[in-house]
Amino acid sequence: MNNTEATDKQEDQSQNNSVTRRRFVGCTALTAGAAVVGSVGMGAGIDASLKRSRETTQAAENQEALKRLLLRSQEGPSGRRFPVLDLHTHPSLKAYMFRQRFWKTHEAKPGMSPTSMVVDVDSLVNGGTGVFLCTAYVLERQFFSDVVPLRVLSKLHPRPHHMATAPLNVLAMEYLDKAEAMVAETNRQRGDIVELATHYSDIKRIVDEGKVCMIHAMEGAHHLAGNTELVEDFFDRGVCMMTVPHLYPNEAGGCVDIFTNIKKFWWTKGSFSDAYQDSAGLNPWGHELVENLLDVGIIVDIVHGTQEYRRQAIAIAKNHPKKRPITMSHVDIHKNPAEGMGPSPEDVRSIADMGGVIGLMMMHHSYENSPDPVEALLHAIAYLVQHGGEDVVAIGSDFDGYAETAMGLASPRDFSAVRKALLATYTEEQTAKFLFGNGERLLQMGWGKQ
Repeated sequence: MNNTEATDKQEDQSQNNSVTRRRFVGCTALTAGAAVVGSVGMGAGIDASLKRSRETTQAAENQEALKRLLLRSQEGPSGRRFPVLDLHTHPSLKAYMFRQRFWKTHEAKPGMSPTSMVVDVDSLVNGGTGVFLCTAYVLERQFFSDVVPLRVLSKLHPRPHHMATAPLNVLAMEYLDKAEAMVAETNRQRGDIVELATHYSDIKRIVDEGKVCMIHAMEGAHHLAGNTELVEDFFDRGVCMMTVPHLYPNEAGGCVDIFTNIKKFWWTKGSFSDAYQDSAGLNPWGHELVENLLDVGIIVDIVHGTQEYRRQAIAIAKNHPKKRPITMSHVDIHKNPAEGMGPSPEDVRSIADMGGVIGLMMMHHSYENSPDPVEALLHAIAYLVQHGGEDVVAIGSDFDGYAETAMGLASPRDFSAVRKALLATYTEEQTAKFLFGNGERLLQMGWGKQ
C-alpha cells in the first residue's frame, strides 16, 4: 500500500468514526428526550390518577355522610325509622325548564315561585324522604297562548319555542331523560345516594341500602296526544303513575278550575281564560285510556278531575278484572272538602274501598281554619281517616309544582316537623302508614304487569 492509499484509508476510518459518534449522540439525545417526555407524561398520569382517587374517596365519604344523615332524619324517638314516600313532586320540571341543579342546596321560601327549586338531594335527605315520585309535566299548549309572558318568550327564545312546538310525547321523553340525568349528575357530585326504580321490586333494595329512591310519573294525558299505544312506551321507561286530567281539558275529558286561585300572582296578570274550564267527565277515549292504564300497570290518578270524572274512573277501576287501586295523588282539603281538587267523603270512601290512597299536599289546608300549617295538615289527615280509615292517608307534596307552599311546609326538609307532629298525635304504626306504608301498598298493587 502506497502513502496516498494509506492516507485515504485513515480519512475514511475517521469519517466513519465521526458518523458513529454523531449517531450515538443523536440516539442518546432521543433516548433522553423520550425519557423526559415519558417521565412528564407518567407524572401527569400519576397526578390524574391521584386526583381521581381523591375524588372517589371524597365521593365515598360524601355518600356515607349523606346515608347516615338520611337514616338519622328518618328516626323517631324510639329509634324506629319513619321514611317518607312522596307521591307527587316536580324537580324535573325545574331542572328541565330553568336548568336548576338537583345536587345543589336551594333555599325554600313559603309561597309560590315558578322558577325556584326546593326538591334537591339535601332537602330530601334532611327530611328523611325514602321514595319520591318525580312527576314529568310538559306545559299544555294552551299555556303558551293563555299566559302572556310564556307567549312572548316562545316567540323570542329557542328553548321556550321548542317547548311550545315540539310533539308532546317527545317532550315527555325529554323530561324523563332529564330526570335520569339529574340523578346521574347528583351521584357524580355527591356520591351514590339516589337511584331510579323502574320496577316495584327495586324499591325495598334501594331504601334498605340507605339511598333515596326516585320513580318516574306523568301528569296529564295530553302527553299521549290521543294515542293510547304510547302507554306501553311510558311503562317501559319505568313510569308508575299517570294523572289523567290536568290544568286544561285534554283528550280524555274535563278538569276542575284551579286558575281562579292562580290569577292573584303578578306573573299571571291578564292570563288564564275561564273558557278553558270544562265540567265534563271522561269521554269515550278517556274511558279507553283508563282501561289501558289498568291493563298495563300504570296507576291511574284522578286528581284534577271533576266529580263526574272521578265517579266514572272509580267505577271503571272497580269493574276492571285486574282490581287495581286508583289514587288522588295530591289534594288540598278545603272548608268544603269537595271544592276544586278536594276529595268528597264519597271519593275518600270509594278510593279506600279499593285499596287506593289520597296524598295530602304540603300546604296550608283550610279545612279547620287552623293558623298553624302543620296543625292544619293534621286536621286534613283526620278528615281522611274519618271517611276512609287510616289506610287511605298518604303524602303527595306537589313540591316544585305550581302550588303555594306554607311556612313550615315549604320543602322536603319540613317532613321532619310532620313526622314529629304525627308521632305526637298517632301511634307509630299509624305514622308509618301515613308517611310510607300506604303509598308503598298503592305501588305494590297498582304498578307493574299482573
